[in-house]
Amino acid sequence: MPEPASAATCASASAESIRLLLMTCPQDQVAAMLDTLLRERLIACGNVIAGVAARYWWQGALCSDSEALVVMETATSRVAAAMQRIAALHPYSVPKILAFAPMLGHAEYVDWVLESTRPD
Repeated sequence: MPEPASAATCASASAESIRLLLMTCPQDQVAAMLDTLLRERLIACGNVIAGVAARYWWQGALCSDSEALVVMETATSRVAAAMQRIAALHPYSVPKILAFAPMLGHAEYVDWVLESTRPD
């Protein structure tokens, strides 16, 4: 049986320095968008949930589509640039791009996000 993790291993830290970004987009465009955002160090990670059913109003009509839901992490200081770049890359004229502030995070993960999004 594995040993319980020590307090140091499970240390949590304030996550004020990072943000979660959420977007939806066509499944066939996710990889290219994420690759661009990662290469430009605007995000540290992107997790894709494929096949999300979307129902919404658009131009007076009720619509439905299958989309990908993408959760990304970035440094708070990179949020504006990341959101602007996502909007420029996105095929929708009104893309869903939302930013959320986590309360706590695993300290080593928070550090990794900050390191991964540091401009070269």
